[in-house]
Amino acid sequence: MRKIQKYKNHILIALATLTFVLGIIGFSLSKESTGLEVLTHTLGLYAMEWVEHEKSLILDFASLFGALTALLAIIKIFFVGIYHTWRNFIIPKKSFNIVAGLSEQNISLLKSNENDLSTIILEKDKNHPQISSLREKGFLVIEGSIKEAIEKLDLTNMKRCFISTGNDRKNIALGKLVMKKIDDKKRHNVHVCIENRDLNILFKQEVISHDTHKEVTMSTYSLYENIVKKLFLKHSILGNYSHIINNKEAFSIAIVGNSDLAIELVYHISFLSTLPNQNSLKLYLVGVNAKAFYNRVRKTFPKIEKIPHLTLIPKELNSESLDFYTYDNEIWNSENLTNIFIATKDEEKNLDIAINLQDTTFIKEIGHKRFKSRILFALYHNRGLGEEINNDKDAFANFHTFANISKSSTQEILIDEKLDKISKLILSNYNEKKDNLTTELDHSWIETLIHQQESNKTQALHLDIKLLAFGLTRITSEKSVDELREINNKKFYDILEDSDKIKNQLKNYKKEYFPNSFDKTLLDKVARSEHDRWSAFQYLNGWDYNIVRENDAKEHNCLKPLEEFEDDIKHTYQYDLASVYFMPIYLARAGFEMIEIEDLS
Repeated sequence: MRKIQKYKNHILIALATLTFVLGIIGFSLSKESTGLEVLTHTLGLYAMEWVEHEKSLILDFASLFGALTALLAIIKIFFVGIYHTWRNFIIPKKSFNIVAGLSEQNISLLKSNENDLSTIILEKDKNHPQISSLREKGFLVIEGSIKEAIEKLDLTNMKRCFISTGNDRKNIALGKLVMKKIDDKKRHNVHVCIENRDLNILFKQEVISHDTHKEVTMSTYSLYENIVKKLFLKHSILGNYSHIINNKEAFSIAIVGNSDLAIELVYHISFLSTLPNQNSLKLYLVGVNAKAFYNRVRKTFPKIEKIPHLTLIPKELNSESLDFYTYDNEIWNSENLTNIFIATKDEEKNLDIAINLQDTTFIKEIGHKRFKSRILFALYHNRGLGEEINNDKDAFANFHTFANISKSSTQEILIDEKLDKISKLILSNYNEKKDNLTTELDHSWIETLIHQQESNKTQALHLDIKLLAFGLTRITSEKSVDELREINNKKFYDILEDSDKIKNQLKNYKKEYFPNSFDKTLLDKVARSEHDRWSAFQYLNGWDYNIVRENDAKEHNCLKPLEEFEDDIKHTYQYDLASVYFMPIYLARAGFEMIEIEDLS
């Protein structure tokens, strides 16, 4: 049935065309048909009104094709309707997903998993251009009020619900409605698209609350978050300057543009750039309205300037002027410029800036093979251009595109089960449960505050920085968990000094184990970078230090450098230490194998 659905229009047009052409030719050659009769007899073939004619193979085929055209039209009109009615009844009885709203993100999500027809699509706009093609592929589409559709549906067998209508507040309201309707003990996942960061923060603070007694995981997603998450899975915060991880050299990064994507870049860079040696980072905000964008960043993240290693520097430069591309300016000639992110709203402008940087600013550096910075520019709908640039290592060395919407809104990126699995395992260690079963991990995760979930996710994203410090990276693997544990344990614990001693300390950590200096061992340095990552995340989300922890006031007694910890909180260092020590287990359980970076070459 699905193949008929997919190709029925093409087949119908082909049969109708053959009928018409052969009918016109056949009746024109017939002595019994003249003038207008040639046309009327031909059109009659579609209604299976056959006139008597002299023996003609051409007309026999025309009559056959006419009958097939009429038959297929009947199937399309009547039987396909019956098929959809049957699917309307049967899908909710089985396990299914809901996609509410045909936003650009949700359309990309559907395309990434178009073989899964157990998806119910809800769309308010009955004239949406994608509805016909989605129905042809075999999806069940319910048109009209999304709210009314959700109220009528039985959600007992729903696995996941993706809500993206193009309106954040409407998405939140629909998410709350879905949560309200779920009253069973089956596992459900509700994903709500919230592009506005202020609303997203309110959600994470649980202003939009959910009932913890239900087996429901409710999370937010946004286009720009997906884009940046995919970007840093592929490109390191250090670019081609990975050696910095082993020393105290300062480094710099430039962001060109004042878009929502640029805001998301600032957010991720702020916590991903916490390194073992506490290297300082100058983050240049470049553009014609750089100061206004700087103020917007500070409004969005009021405590961002409390992040110790980070300095925000707005630079008012117009990309239409020659001054923008002068190599001698502070930005392009800054120390260890690892990455230049070009993220204006206009993808043509992004491409133009990148090309001018290549042809003007860095022409000598590129020509003499000295150019090391990576230039990454956003092409939202690159239609293959991005792949051409990324694959042309001669003309575009160190130039890369990102932000392809269709590749950043896939189910793999949006759900990212591996990232979630690592995040849940991290939480398990924080709860001092070393090796929970998957079901226990899920239960613990559901009962955890959303703010804590997000912190665990940023810790999981920071794993690659920690691995880099040990000269390691990770690759996905089909090997069993037991095999991966053995490989990862050997690869990692052989590097550590006093591995068994650390393991024993973590079983019953005491303040006496707290290091006198965090610069003596690599393990302690990397564990310190985890504490710095946690602190950066807290500052980004509006927390501040207080000698007494007050969650409602967003104040935490651990929100200061480890070197300044008093005796009564030194025991909390065990969580930073454990986050590094148990990396081999986290990664093995999530299907990753640790390998030495040299092994990739």
